Amino acid sequence: MRIRELHLMNFGKFTDTHIYFPGQLHVICGENEYGKSTIYAFIKAMLFGLERGKGRAAKNDTFSRYEPWENPNYYAGMMRFTCGERNFRLERHFDRYHKSAELICEDDGEELSVENGDLEMLLGGIGEASFENTAAIGRLSAKPGQDLAAELKNFAANYYETGSGEIDLSGALERLKIRAREVQREQKKLQEAREQKIRKTEDRIGYVEDETERLQKEIADAREHLAAEEEKRRAAVYRAEQEKNTQQREDPRSRERQMAEQKRTARQRTAKRASSILALLGILLLLSGWALHFPTAVIGSAVGIFAGGIGCLLWGYLSLERPSDTWERTYPKAKEQKTEEQKESERDAADREALEERVYKLKWKIEQKQSDLKEKQILKNNLEEQLREEEMRSSAEKKLDRTLDALELAGERLKDAARGMSDRFGEQLNRHASEILSEITDGKYGRLFVEDGLELSVYSEGKRLPAERLSRGTIEQIYFSLRMAALDLMYEEELPLILDDAFSSYDEKRLKSALKWLSRQPRQVIIFSCQKREEEIIKMF
Repeated sequence: MRIRELHLMNFGKFTDTHIYFPGQLHVICGENEYGKSTIYAFIKAMLFGLERGKGRAAKNDTFSRYEPWENPNYYAGMMRFTCGERNFRLERHFDRYHKSAELICEDDGEELSVENGDLEMLLGGIGEASFENTAAIGRLSAKPGQDLAAELKNFAANYYETGSGEIDLSGALERLKIRAREVQREQKKLQEAREQKIRKTEDRIGYVEDETERLQKEIADAREHLAAEEEKRRAAVYRAEQEKNTQQREDPRSRERQMAEQKRTARQRTAKRASSILALLGILLLLSGWALHFPTAVIGSAVGIFAGGIGCLLWGYLSLERPSDTWERTYPKAKEQKTEEQKESERDAADREALEERVYKLKWKIEQKQSDLKEKQILKNNLEEQLREEEMRSSAEKKLDRTLDALELAGERLKDAARGMSDRFGEQLNRHASEILSEITDGKYGRLFVEDGLELSVYSEGKRLPAERLSRGTIEQIYFSLRMAALDLMYEEELPLILDDAFSSYDEKRLKSALKWLSRQPRQVIIFSCQKREEEIIKMF
């Protein structure tokens, strides 16, 4: 492919500007603000389109940066190029209202479809990112905090290990490592939170166990105290019963009552017998006297006998009603003794009542302690179950485990895929880049090699020199050699090579060698430079 003409209809600062490329090697020279970056951006926009960003990204994107200064609604350009010995005309409108792309073969007037991939086919399937990493070469620059040799090794690694400058292998692996570290930090945070919960739960379990032990001891002490109090109560009840029995036996009044009762019962029986006999005898005599016509004296005797029996009966009853002389003598003393015994009995009764109260309270206390103990045991069981759950990894931790495993697997797969590409591509790239480097250094560095671990070295006069020991100019030459070799190996279509200030670090000798090599290549070369020395050297060929 060879670009023949650029027509910047309305693009950035340019309006209706034509740029022609008649030869194989062309230099666009100009000072800063000349518009070299705008022309380079126009070439990319014509080949790959220009999309407007969305949201905040649209404010400083490429579309906005190169929007026409005048009449922004007319945002367009045209490119003429040759591909496969056929001439094409590509016209694009980039503005949001009239966005379109028209591709026409100027040889036969055939209209091709950009949307259906005809332009991509003409370009050999190259995408914008691949174009920037191969056909568009700028000055090698290191990232902040990274030296130039390290940046070169990173760049070389992508080609050697992936076969494509479009894939940033080391960058991808580094991003995987960064993400893995983030996941590990999240894992650590969750683990620390879980361990803190475990410690709190274990502390609570320890406290509950101490409380349980304390309650068990208090219950044991209370039961021991209760047993002693109940033994005292049984002894007190036994003593009370013994005292009651003794009191009943020793009570004078009680004994006198018993004796009087016995005497009365005996006299009553005797009086009943005597009165019955006398009354019966009197009745018999009376009846006999009447029947036999006894004299009045006999009848009077019978009446007397009957009256005597009645008298005996009355005497027996009356004699039982009289208190005994013994009771009369012992009652005051017995009464005094009874008063003391009553007081002592009342004191014993009060002691027994207090003892009963203590026993009741002890039983109630034991019941309460047992209830508290049961609650503590339930709480302990619940806490132990909670502890078992906390010791298990949470769903969030398991998810992070899976994420970390996936990141590790992705890294391994990426390395495996890179090794496979490296086997096929690395040897060819190494050989071709070494040939280019040897030519542009006039044979000083005859071999370029990337060893295991991506250690980049060059061999000069039989000595191995690591990239860290090379000058900036030599590192730029290695970078140029790798880009040229990759471009030759990766794409069959000879794409235009665009060099944007790529030789700013070259001295005159290096620049002349590089331009001489480029002049012998079949592909088109467009050089953007802020100096005139490239243009002057090219005129010498």
